[in-house]
Amino acid sequence: MKKVLVVTYYWPPASGPGVQRFLKFIKYFSAFDIHASVLTVENGSYPSEDPTLLKDVPSEINVYKTKTIEPFKFYNFLRGKKGKSVEVGMGNIKEPDSFFKKISNYIRSNYFIPDARVGWNPYAIKRALEIIDQEDIQTVITTGPPHSSHLIGQFIKKKYKDNLTWIADFRDPWTSIYYEKYLNRKEKAKRLNQKYEDEVLQEADHVVVVSEGMKEEFKSRALNIKVIPNGYDGDDISIGSKIDSKNFVLSYIGNFKANQNIDTFWSALNELSSEIPAFKENFKLRITGNVNDEILQAIQSNNIDELVEMENFVPHHDAVIRMQSANLLYLPIPKSENNKSILTGKLFEYLASHTPILSLGPIDGDAADILRTSGRKEMIDYTDIQAIKDRIIEEYNYWLENGRQKREVESDAYKKYERKHLTQLYASIIHALND
Repeated sequence: MKKVLVVTYYWPPASGPGVQRFLKFIKYFSAFDIHASVLTVENGSYPSEDPTLLKDVPSEINVYKTKTIEPFKFYNFLRGKKGKSVEVGMGNIKEPDSFFKKISNYIRSNYFIPDARVGWNPYAIKRALEIIDQEDIQTVITTGPPHSSHLIGQFIKKKYKDNLTWIADFRDPWTSIYYEKYLNRKEKAKRLNQKYEDEVLQEADHVVVVSEGMKEEFKSRALNIKVIPNGYDGDDISIGSKIDSKNFVLSYIGNFKANQNIDTFWSALNELSSEIPAFKENFKLRITGNVNDEILQAIQSNNIDELVEMENFVPHHDAVIRMQSANLLYLPIPKSENNKSILTGKLFEYLASHTPILSLGPIDGDAADILRTSGRKEMIDYTDIQAIKDRIIEEYNYWLENGRQKREVESDAYKKYERKHLTQLYASIIHALND
């Protein structure tokens, strides 16, 4: 059995796709002759928590936690907020600049490179070295963001050289991530950040990414690189659901960020509520998750408040039930320069729910390709308001004409994204590196 140490900042009780990627791999690793231990942070800074995810942590694995030093409490103080909680994906980065916001952005951008969680590294490195010797670890996997975690792997690899293998796992881009352009980095800091990225890609024994677009971006610098996307866990999907026949429900489930604020979507809902007399009575947009202020402002400015229901956060199993019970699921790919390679984690659970999907984004991107090969409706361009309206009306009319029941999408092409299958692919990399 191969012994692996996974270094991950995000781990239950933290919530979100950054947690679930390796939580699910570790859940199934033992089936493929991999024994994993986990090194994570104690009392980390998370947008939200979901203790129910702890049920997926195998009882036989060791989970080690260390302290960290992070600037978030001070950063929030400068912004007039309390505590150390942080927005999802730098969700506040486009807020109007205040004097203290500029100061905190400058400090965060130029003194915490590559990111504000780099203060974990000294503690994590010290503990990782102890675990490696104690458990005879053969492979270390670092997963980012935060990409500072990859510097932990780099340090360990340099120390052990050929006696240990290192996999750098990327859930998002590094220097090209969408919010990088909003950071107030000086040229020296930009060069250092780029240097770190180049070194990690070049020195890791294997690089794993979640999309073909990221592979294309990294492949000239990575010795070995493979795409293993996020996916869905069949154990989660099989929990059942209850349909709300009173309303036609269009659901968005997950963290709703500023770069997912698509003007034409809100305009389409506004127009439909004006054009179809019964639409206001029958329709609900249900948003479940942390919602950026720009989204709230868009809802108000389009006069569709009465169409919207919101709940800040629910445990993951409840979120999956909402996916299954909706009539239509909303999937806006974030608007950014490199969004063709974005594969949001919820896409795969959306597919497995058998619920129709309204998808907005680049029509030639990775998400569009997955929808197409999974037997789903095509991605709609952000600007095509008529296509957005037609897609909603198509499912709305089906609901009206079929006893207020949802359409069940019958395609099973999504099954190749089941977590256990993806874990087998990951395990094959680990075995190949150590055989």
